[in-house]
Amino acid sequence: MTEIERKTGITDSECEYWDDYYTKTTFEPGPNLLKHGVKPGLAHNTLLLNEFDRDVAEYLRVQAKIFNKSQTAVINEIIREKLAVGI
Repeated sequence: MTEIERKTGITDSECEYWDDYYTKTTFEPGPNLLKHGVKPGLAHNTLLLNEFDRDVAEYLRVQAKIFNKSQTAVINEIIREKLAVGI
């Protein structure tokens, strides 16, 4: 038994396989924000929005910009309006 096998419980060939796999395979831990139009450095404004469809996210972004509010504040206002009306 080699040192790697003792430490990890897997064989050298398995280690080589996984090393090769993770070296050559692109890993994306979540949605690709660039594909959703999120520019680098602006993800903090849109992380909540990755659950919404593109039209809703764009509406929230525009409303937040127009009224100089956060997107969360816009969502809160919309929901509070619905609650006040009783819908």
